Amino acid sequence: MATCKVCGSELPKKAKSCPQCGVKVYQPPKNIRVLAIVGAVLAIIGGLLPFVQNSDIKVKAKDCFSFMSYLNNDKYEFTYHQYLWYFFMLALVATCIIVAAKKEIYSIITTVIAVVIYGITMKDLSTFMADPQYVLGVGTYVVVIGLIVAIAGCFLDILKFKKTIEYDTRYMKNHKPFASRVYVHRWFYLMMVPVLIFVLLFNYWPMLGIRYAFTDYIKLPVYAGLKHFVKMATKDTYFWLAFKNTLTLSIIKLFLNTFMAVVISLLLHEITNIHFKKTVQTIIYLPHFLSWVVVAAIFRMLLSTGESGIVNQILISMNVIEEPVFWMGETSTWRPVFYIINIWKDTGWGTILFLATLSGISPELYEAAQIDGANRWNRMCYITLPALANTIITVFILNLAKVMNLFESVFVLMNDAVIEVSSVIQTYIYMQSFGGGIPNYGYTTAVGLFKSLVGCVLVLACDYASKKVRGRGIV
Repeated sequence: MATCKVCGSELPKKAKSCPQCGVKVYQPPKNIRVLAIVGAVLAIIGGLLPFVQNSDIKVKAKDCFSFMSYLNNDKYEFTYHQYLWYFFMLALVATCIIVAAKKEIYSIITTVIAVVIYGITMKDLSTFMADPQYVLGVGTYVVVIGLIVAIAGCFLDILKFKKTIEYDTRYMKNHKPFASRVYVHRWFYLMMVPVLIFVLLFNYWPMLGIRYAFTDYIKLPVYAGLKHFVKMATKDTYFWLAFKNTLTLSIIKLFLNTFMAVVISLLLHEITNIHFKKTVQTIIYLPHFLSWVVVAAIFRMLLSTGESGIVNQILISMNVIEEPVFWMGETSTWRPVFYIINIWKDTGWGTILFLATLSGISPELYEAAQIDGANRWNRMCYITLPALANTIITVFILNLAKVMNLFESVFVLMNDAVIEVSSVIQTYIYMQSFGGGIPNYGYTTAVGLFKSLVGCVLVLACDYASKKVRGRGIV
């Protein structure tokens, strides 16, 4: 609840004036900055797409041209257009950062720089337009729309801020300029520099490699426009098989792991002997710390069709099966085995949050319910599960954002016999790059970019769902 800066009384939500002293409450302008950021992001996307392209869809990849066109007079050369691409992207990223820092007036400068760089590139590419077989590519329209939206968003935000700032000056008299605040905390910023450099080098600098998603990169990168994305969407059935398997394996695994973590947490919560409880917790936590390579070796041995296959030997002795089953080599059994192994490895670690929630439930609730005649089942249904509901939803939402990051657990358990049910996007990228033959790194980068975009959409959706459920985002 907000409070009045003059009398200190609580203010109702969206109040225009204080009900106690009558002082007008400062209402910040609605956030139009997002419009400028959306425009800059559109321009960044457009900078990866073709500016000029051949109108014939059957032409070779070299007939698409943009910032990243590596071919110059049918010869591979690293022309100055690539350097312009770096400056163009840097200017637009700077626009997003400056707008987020509420310095919109400076963001206009960086946006204008991006416009100038784009104009220089289009001037050079305009020679192709003299040939009637060339037309403007989709990148031209996306960049132009993005730059217009970015500049318009900056101007609108500045005008609205100036219009509404007049009556709030007394509340801003103690506000220090950004440079002064940086100087006061200069040693903290200095301590942050090594970490910032590390993050930029190892997290953000590699992101520039997404430009290869728009090239044919076999020996040298040759700009290909949207060729790989069209192929991915219309021709590559193995990609869609991997995409479907990724969603199926991840989502079912998420449901099963969450369900089993809740069940085991409830069972552990009912244990009254503290020493026995801690022993059981330690035992079920241990598999989480094993490497997936070790886990795969253990279960391959246990599920083997040979003498070391304890599972097959037990089932044969119980007359459940007549001969050993190759559990990890048949499409009908590989997925159930995969789910069981994941439950065994990760469920114990997943109980930590649920046990923490259960330990926070007041014992008085259970005592009152027991006095009212509620048995153990009723207490669990009407006290324990409602208290766990918010944590269950939160854990589910947070893990849903990671469903596309499925690789190691599948990679160490899969084999050629079950490729149809086990291939996921990460393993598909790996096999395309290192599985033999001549790899096209441009295509595998395009697949990776698609996976990242889907993951980004899932993260944003989960953040929105988290705000609805918890009242705050996932970060």
